[in-house]
Amino acid sequence: MSSRTAVALDAAAAAAESAAADDDPTTQAMMLHLQQVLLLKSDPISLLNSFEGDDYLEQLAPVVEDAVNANQVDVLIDRLGKITAQKEGEVQELCNSNQQDYTKAVHQLAKVRQSSELMRASVLGINQSLQQSGQTLVAKNKMLSDLQGARNNVREATVALRQCLKVLNMTNKIHELIEQKKYFHALKSLDDLQKNHLYEVSHFEFAQRLRTSVPAMQDRIRQSVLTDLNNWLADMRAVAPEIGKIAFSATEARRRHWKHIVDQNPQYRSYKLNSAVELAIDDGDDFDPLDNEHMHVDLSPFYECAHVYSTIGALDEFRENYALDRVKDQDTILPPYIDFTDNDITPLESLLHRACGFAMIERATVRTAYHVRTATEVEELWQSMCQRIAHLIEPVLPTLKKPDTLLRVRTLLGLFIQTMESHEFSVKRLSSFMLTLFEKYSQFLKQRFTKEFQETVTQDDYMPMVINKRDLFEKIIAISWYKTDIDPAKMVLPCQLPFSQVYPLSCAEIRNFVDQHYSFSDEYTEQSPGQIEATLRNSLDQLLVDVVCFTLLSRLKSSNREEIVQIFINLEYFENAAVALQQQLNETSTVHLSEPIQLRAVSQFASARKQAEQRIFELINSKIDDFLEIAEYDWETSSEGSTPSSYLIDMVNFLETLVNSTLVNLPKSIKSFIYFDAFDHLSTSMLDLLQNAGRRISRPALVNFDRDVQYLEAFVSNLGNSGSNQSGSSVPTVLRPRSTDNLMDNSILMTFTELRQTIDLLLSTNMEEYNNAEVRMRKYGRVRPQVVASLVEKYVARVLCH
Repeated sequence: MSSRTAVALDAAAAAAESAAADDDPTTQAMMLHLQQVLLLKSDPISLLNSFEGDDYLEQLAPVVEDAVNANQVDVLIDRLGKITAQKEGEVQELCNSNQQDYTKAVHQLAKVRQSSELMRASVLGINQSLQQSGQTLVAKNKMLSDLQGARNNVREATVALRQCLKVLNMTNKIHELIEQKKYFHALKSLDDLQKNHLYEVSHFEFAQRLRTSVPAMQDRIRQSVLTDLNNWLADMRAVAPEIGKIAFSATEARRRHWKHIVDQNPQYRSYKLNSAVELAIDDGDDFDPLDNEHMHVDLSPFYECAHVYSTIGALDEFRENYALDRVKDQDTILPPYIDFTDNDITPLESLLHRACGFAMIERATVRTAYHVRTATEVEELWQSMCQRIAHLIEPVLPTLKKPDTLLRVRTLLGLFIQTMESHEFSVKRLSSFMLTLFEKYSQFLKQRFTKEFQETVTQDDYMPMVINKRDLFEKIIAISWYKTDIDPAKMVLPCQLPFSQVYPLSCAEIRNFVDQHYSFSDEYTEQSPGQIEATLRNSLDQLLVDVVCFTLLSRLKSSNREEIVQIFINLEYFENAAVALQQQLNETSTVHLSEPIQLRAVSQFASARKQAEQRIFELINSKIDDFLEIAEYDWETSSEGSTPSSYLIDMVNFLETLVNSTLVNLPKSIKSFIYFDAFDHLSTSMLDLLQNAGRRISRPALVNFDRDVQYLEAFVSNLGNSGSNQSGSSVPTVLRPRSTDNLMDNSILMTFTELRQTIDLLLSTNMEEYNNAEVRMRKYGRVRPQVVASLVEKYVARVLCH
């Protein structure tokens, strides 16, 4: 800056300050602001140049605004005029001092102006062109704006239309899903439509109508799915018998497979189907009666209905209604009564097939829809079915007359039990009913055995069996509890067995009775095996005691000695059979017994044998008494005879026949006992004859009586050498089982000891020696003093008389 410029500015400032000092505060502030603006351009040229620029005007604008606001425009103009005059003077002074520069500057300014004019003209042209282009652009812009508005309207309409179409399509789709029976998907789509899509088009009238129709559509879905469920339940009732039949067949196949395993491995014999051992060993694939090559049960309607009711919040209602429906279906499956006969048990088979299929479907619904059907509910329904089945069958059992029918019923129930047990159903109630059926079956077997045994006893000839064929002998050995040391292959035919035909025939029937009991319980009695065995034991015991033993005892009333002897022999073998059966029951028992099984039949047969033995004694002694009743002794005779008494000869012939025919088949120990009893009775009776001889006994009479006793003693002495085939008869020797009995000895002679010693004493030449104790003990130890006294008195009196 030049010194002159500085001086000028200082003068302007001073003038401004002087003027400001004379004005009011507003004017002072305005002048101060103006001074600040002028100070920004201290160079006059720059200041002049700045007046033409927008920048300077923007700085001066606040000063003008203050002047206008303060109503000091005139003052401002006056001040600006003074400043302008001052500045012009300064410019003039500057120009005068710098004319050359000024002239140069003027030329430059002229050029600049010329250029500026050209430029202005160009700018005007450009401006005109821009305005023309701008008008076109504005028109197009307006058109574009209009088009954009139309496009937005179209887009909004399109969106709205698409939303409406989507809602309508979803509505149609829901109806299609209902028609296609996809109710759960339809319900979910309806819920989605109601909660999401209807809201987007809620301002349309049709959307309001759709919204009000949603409950009706939900109710339609519920009614449709319920209708399909009822139709499905009806179909299940129709297909239940087939399901049960398939399940039975699968169980029967498993049973045969397990039997094959047991046959190859006998150690598994005590384990039944569905036992832990069978399940562990049998690695067969699990069989599903509802889904196999013959049957496929679609549970979708049930699941669909459950899902629908769960979605609409009515699952509890569905659960209650479904439970009631299943109870009603049970009443349909199980009729109020059932009628089957010995000739046709098809109704029972159909009943069990239906019940099995019904329960299988119930268990399937529990596995996959436990929130609808619980295991407890199904188990309660199943137990009710078991109770109903038992009540349906029980009234029919008394009408059945054939044990084979009960066996077929057992087979059906056994398959039913095993099938249900393999599918985790409790079969305790049915197993209890099987015990009832088993008891009924046992009663049938006892009735049949009783009838057949009575016929066998009636038709029996009560003679030892004569065997002419080897195969018959082998069969008898196989079925009878009879042991012999003879090899069947080396046996000489014909041969004779000790028992009559009633024994082997009864043994066959008894074995059949036991086998049929085991056959009933075989493979179907995993539950309560102890009760099954107890029933068998009691039935067998009752059979042997009440039928066999009682019937044979009733035959002891006969007076036929041969029949009584044969019954005694038969009882011996029946007792052996009872012992063998008792041992068999102990060996085959599948439960632990606190003490061994004891059959009453063993002691009953032993007691019956004693009664038969006593009956033999009675008959023989009775016959001996008959002979003794015709005995005639002249006790006072004076002559001695040369032969035994005729009654005694007849008696000995009878006894010899009895020994060699009737009693020949008895065991030697029993024969010895019978002989002993008979001859003891005979000896006692003859001693009674002697004691009751009257008032006198002559010596010849005593000698005759002694001859008779000697005759008897000779017969008894040869009794051990008697045989059944002494006469060369063609009847074969009896084949008795191995025995340790001693052969016949002379012990029977001891029965005549008292009689013999009494006779010897009376015939003795020195009866006084009886008074000698030593001699008495040695020679007359069995003679009773009172007998001696009475007989000696009679005998001595007779001698004295002579």
